[in-house]
Amino acid sequence: MIRTTVEKEGFSGILMPYEDKKDKVMIVITGSNGGIRLAKQCAAFYSRYKMPALAVALFGTKGTPEALDRIPLEYIENAIEWLRKLGYRKIGIDGISKGSELALLSASMFSELSCVIARAPSYYVSEGLVSSGKSRQPSGTSCWSYRGNEIPFARYNYRNFNIPGMILREKEFRLIAINEEKNIKDEDLIPVENIKGPLLLLSGRNDVIWPSYENGLFLERRLNEFSFSYPMRHIVFQYLGHEILTQSSLFYQLAFKDERRYPAECRTERQKLAYELLNWVRNIWK
Repeated sequence: MIRTTVEKEGFSGILMPYEDKKDKVMIVITGSNGGIRLAKQCAAFYSRYKMPALAVALFGTKGTPEALDRIPLEYIENAIEWLRKLGYRKIGIDGISKGSELALLSASMFSELSCVIARAPSYYVSEGLVSSGKSRQPSGTSCWSYRGNEIPFARYNYRNFNIPGMILREKEFRLIAINEEKNIKDEDLIPVENIKGPLLLLSGRNDVIWPSYENGLFLERRLNEFSFSYPMRHIVFQYLGHEILTQSSLFYQLAFKDERRYPAECRTERQKLAYELLNWVRNIWK
């Protein structure tokens, strides 16, 4: 493994090479969980199957912001440049949850990203989140920034998130109410039609964090309207929810009803997910 720092390379990450393979590499980013543990776990999946991968931290690590607020897109831009200098020829990006938002946005801006995977996707840029006691609150600013400027964003309708209360009431980590019915303007939309490579969308019908299935359908329509010329596929999982990961955990089983109600079906869909990820990066991304 090779670790980087914001101070030295302009981003915080962990590269998992595979022998001397330099033809392809995947950048992996996760969401509002922060830190790098989950991104590292997802990068290890690729590395285990002979695909080099770079886990990038967005916030909550040394040198990165404390909260999911005005995260610099330069983290991805600098990671691309660093991988190029190491000799990697093709660079893809795989984003999960809020990371899918950043993956789509980054690929729409940086043409060096020639393969995009968006798990539990969003089609617009959202407001940032900051900590407030045991909960999180809207920041009043964008999740993302570039060259010191905020990316236009859609605000939350709710201005006071009582997340512990929501969890207690719903008996699961159910936040979909705060992520629906936003006033989304044209300038908030991610220009996914600018992406220069194959795009894989992965959504779950049981998503209780935000409507990723409907978001995926919106992205499909937009890409078709713009006659997107690269391979594009939207895979919908009938039992998985927001947690579109190749590995489950006790946390997901405790946090989400779908994981408790349909454990066998979720295991089967995670096996399918692993297959589809590997097929996409091996055979579709050329």
